[in-house]
Amino acid sequence: MSLAARAGRALGGRRGFVSEAATGRAITLATGASDRPDVFARRCSRALSRVSFADKKALETALHEMGQDAPVIERAVASGAPIEAVAALAASWTELDPEDRALIRYPARRRDPGAVNWGAVRATQVDQTTCGAASMAMMLMIGDPFVAAWVAVGYRGGWYMPPEALAASVEADVSGHGLHTVADRWEALQRVMHSLVTRHGLGLLPWPLALGSPPWRLDNATRFGGLRFRGALVDDARDDEVAALGAHIRAAVADGIPVPLYASGDSAGGLESVIPRHVVLVVGLDGEGFLVYEPSTGALHKLDLGALGGEPLAALGNWNRVGWAVLPRVRAASASA
Repeated sequence: MSLAARAGRALGGRRGFVSEAATGRAITLATGASDRPDVFARRCSRALSRVSFADKKALETALHEMGQDAPVIERAVASGAPIEAVAALAASWTELDPEDRALIRYPARRRDPGAVNWGAVRATQVDQTTCGAASMAMMLMIGDPFVAAWVAVGYRGGWYMPPEALAASVEADVSGHGLHTVADRWEALQRVMHSLVTRHGLGLLPWPLALGSPPWRLDNATRFGGLRFRGALVDDARDDEVAALGAHIRAAVADGIPVPLYASGDSAGGLESVIPRHVVLVVGLDGEGFLVYEPSTGALHKLDLGALGGEPLAALGNWNRVGWAVLPRVRAASASA
């Protein structure tokens, strides 16, 4: 159970995501998700209405060229990449190997429980401290096809390179470690994400790398579709909080937005057990439950929030509690992003 959440509530801490209004809004968004474009399509449509005539024609051409894979272009536009890079991705799409296109199209690779494999590479965390980095890297790849393309083939979108891929390439040049394979680039991306999250984990001071990813940094470091995020403490021993968490996760995922969760254990295991220990990523819906990318196994597992507090759960890396979630901020004007 989340002792931090309980302490915050006892001290009068404001935890708006559990309010009746916020939960009701999330339920409404989730219920209507099938009747409206997802976050990427909306961002792309907004971009089309704002760019110059020439850029609009370039984007429309790119969307047309991609056919059924047009959502890849919508993700590329939502990532904030330059129009020229988006057009270059569309122009080179058919030249990519089918397996590479599949990775770029949807990095989690599947919509059911099972291993996440990119060819011979299993999408696992590189060591015991990088569960947060691996989950963030997966989220980044889902949101930004240029990062996914870089992991798949080292593709740079012409002259353009997303900042995380650029940082990984610079580090590799400095260290002399080549980035020749998918495994090389996947590991390098995790290292960059780990550094990004821990660099200012204690204000001006770095967070110790050995302690993994501090929960309060994931919301600031998450880059996805131009959205902003917020961290939310969760007391999963309370039914109302579990219901609210489920509503917010369902609304986000139905809109195409993954949700990082911090898992931990019971207070009976001592203070070390209740401190957030492991990060996983909700990537899909599975009936009344959720599909979760669990980085230590490199696989998707089903998560039933009703099972929290019971036996160890594979979806949580064999922990049984959730104490922190990273949720998209809702715009007051539209309640849609």
